[in-house]
Amino acid sequence: VGLLYDDRMCAHATPDGEKHPENPERLRAIRRKLDAEGVASRCVDMKAKEAKEKYIASVHTPNHIKLIRDISSKEYDYRRNKTARKFNSIYFNEGSSESAFLAAGSVIEVAEKVAAGELSSAIALVRPPGHHAEHNEPMGFCLFNNVAIAANYLLNERPDLGINKILIVDWDVHHGNGTQKMFYSDPRVLFFSVHR
Repeated sequence: VGLLYDDRMCAHATPDGEKHPENPERLRAIRRKLDAEGVASRCVDMKAKEAKEKYIASVHTPNHIKLIRDISSKEYDYRRNKTARKFNSIYFNEGSSESAFLAAGSVIEVAEKVAAGELSSAIALVRPPGHHAEHNEPMGFCLFNNVAIAANYLLNERPDLGINKILIVDWDVHHGNGTQKMFYSDPRVLFFSVHR
């Protein structure tokens, strides 16, 4: 069983330090619990990788990718919060760009290792999450749609792995609207959302 965790993904946080439901402590708490129970020590430690833009572009527009890539730069310092307010339930800070690229790349890494048979199973502890991110905009705490990027990667970039169909089970309080929209017309992907 593979386990991927990288504290750099915890650099994405609210810029003013306010308490927020999607925050770095959620990921750190999961990792601490896995360590305390001895689970992490029985797993194969995996390294986080940033996703290449060409893989992200399989589900997101160039403007969306550019925004997420650039939002943590000095050029955005004075207007980062104003930009975030244009979207539904989004915040940005100087760590958002790296965290988003690492989250997407890490989900690809885990999916690829399992699909290739190098690992029987794996978990990627990543953030920001992804299931609300739509084709052309971040949404609902999600910057990139990590699972959609990884699914497209396996289906389109790695035909040698023989992955022809993918099942995505989205289990969250909220419906995974972004992932559903991305695969609504793709017969290779069955998506269902278990939500409140």
